[in-house]
Amino acid sequence: MNKAMKTRTIILFSFIFLQSLLKAATEPVEVTSRIQEVTVFLKGAQISRETRITLPKGSTTLAFRELPLNIDPQSIQARGEGNFVILSLVHQVNYLAPQRKTSQVKQLQDSLKIYEDKLTTIIGMLSVLQSEVELLDANREIGGNDKGVVLLELRQVADFYRLRLSEIKKDELKLNRQASDLREKTEKLRNQLNSLDQDLKQPTSEVLINITCNEIVNGTLLLTYAVFEAGWVPSYDVRAKDILSPVQLFYNARVYQHTGESWDNVSIRLSTANPQQRGEKPDLQPWYLDFEQPVVPLSQYNSIQPSVLIRGTASKSIAAEMDIADTEEAITVASFTDVTDNQTNLEFSIKIPYNIPSDNKQYTINIQDYTLPAFYEYYCAPKLDREAFLVARITGWENYNLLSGDMNLFFEGTFVGKSHLSVRNTNDTLDLSLGRDKGIVVTRVKMKDFTEEKTIGSNKRETRAWEITVRNNKKQAVDLRLQDQLPISMNKDIEMEPLDYSGGKFNRETGLITWKQRIEPSSEKKLRISFAVKYPKDQHVFID
Repeated sequence: MNKAMKTRTIILFSFIFLQSLLKAATEPVEVTSRIQEVTVFLKGAQISRETRITLPKGSTTLAFRELPLNIDPQSIQARGEGNFVILSLVHQVNYLAPQRKTSQVKQLQDSLKIYEDKLTTIIGMLSVLQSEVELLDANREIGGNDKGVVLLELRQVADFYRLRLSEIKKDELKLNRQASDLREKTEKLRNQLNSLDQDLKQPTSEVLINITCNEIVNGTLLLTYAVFEAGWVPSYDVRAKDILSPVQLFYNARVYQHTGESWDNVSIRLSTANPQQRGEKPDLQPWYLDFEQPVVPLSQYNSIQPSVLIRGTASKSIAAEMDIADTEEAITVASFTDVTDNQTNLEFSIKIPYNIPSDNKQYTINIQDYTLPAFYEYYCAPKLDREAFLVARITGWENYNLLSGDMNLFFEGTFVGKSHLSVRNTNDTLDLSLGRDKGIVVTRVKMKDFTEEKTIGSNKRETRAWEITVRNNKKQAVDLRLQDQLPISMNKDIEMEPLDYSGGKFNRETGLITWKQRIEPSSEKKLRISFAVKYPKDQHVFID
């Protein structure tokens, strides 16, 4: 090799080496990160990822890959610990890197492979048995052209042929049953995989972070971002041991997420904030009045200009399911939850790590337990329902910063139904129905002797009366709040006159009559309501 050739070779290798150095310098370095903490809002969540890094001197671009597709780009933040400077970060969609398979998908795929291998083996064994049957059929001829059939040989061959075919048929039947069972299992696995694997085919996000340092540095990098497909729903378990005990209120959070990445062994913080709800205060606009215009037929629309009615607008806030053990001695997650009362929201920090997969299912977490004083009484509205309901009247519930949510009601260790807690309730007493009690019998009978119609001049006067009987068949006295009603006139020509309501409290605006009675064991009380209605005789008023 001459000198010129050697020079060209050195230049070529130098060029290739420089190109590789430049490529290494510009190619992002993928980092392995782990979710450390998740703050779950009523709608949405903030994810915190952490990674340990070793940085060379100069500029380096680190890549957080296989992140959820629907990250809110405006929410991405990066900070670190170490002697380096974060220059910039970029969020982009990676269409070439689908989401990483979850442990559940891997387990299903492994099971499917095992079943498919077993099915292939059974199909092969069935093929071998079929070949043996064909071989036996091909060798049915006994003896030759110059040799007669010996009776003993014929019997031996027939016995062998019958025995072997019977064994083959039994084996085929057994193998076909196994094959049918395996096909059914593989079909179920494929269906389950199809439902889980759809999201894995979607693209992912990645965040590129450019960092510079003056020397080799070891440090920690934290990446946070917000996702939309997550949140939590408040719910409650209300338990009453008996009518002499306070009410136990278990405050639960039903956490769900469908972000595309599993939250494995992470710290959960629940926030009552909702970042997806706009935070601007509403501004009242002028409210204009105008004369109402007549409705214009569509055929005349082109010839008449329509009037314009401008109304003020204002922002509106629209308010958006029981697995806790019935054992009072059991320690619940609420014992490991810290509550922080911030300026505009509450945060529940759970010290126990949680696993919440990306399956959009609700996972119930008990976050707080309260003991609330309660007064128990029975309630009945016999006009609507002749049975008495046990009601727990809870006071002081508004002091616990609760959110609206569904409630599961338990009394004496038995589930008695569902209710709903509304924080829009302005009453200081919360009434919870704990079910019907057959031990209190209530009847409401129309008194025919007090039902009459009279014509007085140009008016007609009708009277009606009902008798309510309450019997306590229980072994202890009960407090009963009973309600009925009188009609309310909506026309000045119709006059309603209350005649009797047995000392109950009558509300003339609503027509409600309320009695509060204490009924001793094995005793009964009778109450009566009656009224008269006067109206023009040429009119008709439905009273009954």
